[in-house]
Amino acid sequence: MTGIIIISHYTLAESLKKTIELIIGERENVSALTLSKNEKVESFSERLKKEAEKLNKGFGVIIFADMFGGTPSNVALSLFANNDDIKIITGFNLPIVIEAIMHSSKKSNELFKILMERKDKTIVDAKAIFKKR
Repeated sequence: MTGIIIISHYTLAESLKKTIELIIGERENVSALTLSKNEKVESFSERLKKEAEKLNKGFGVIIFADMFGGTPSNVALSLFANNDDIKIITGFNLPIVIEAIMHSSKKSNELFKILMERKDKTIVDAKAIFKKR
C-alpha cells in the first residue's frame, strides 16, 4: 500500500486529514505533518524523513504539499528529489487526496500517473456545469 503524507504550513494538513477521516474513515497509510510558526526547518525535515520511512512499505510514498515553493514542499524536494519511489505533488485539495487514498493499493509510480491524469477534474466551475443543461 502506498503511503500518503500531507504536509503544510500551520494546521492545514491536519485539518484535511481529519476531514478525510470523517468522509472515508481512518487509514493507517495516511499521515499529516504541519510546519508550525516557530519550528526549525531541520526539525520538520527530520520528522518528514522518519514519516516517509515509516509509511514506505515497499509501494512507495506520495507526499502532498500545500504549495509549490513553500517550506514544506522545499523540504520534501531536498529530501526526496532523487528517490523515484517517493512522489511529491504540490497544491492539493480534498478530492485529489481522497482519490489517492482510495487507490493506494497501487504502487506510488502507478498511482502518481492516475492522479496526474485526474488532477484537472478536481476543480470545476460549478455554475458552468449547470449552464450547459
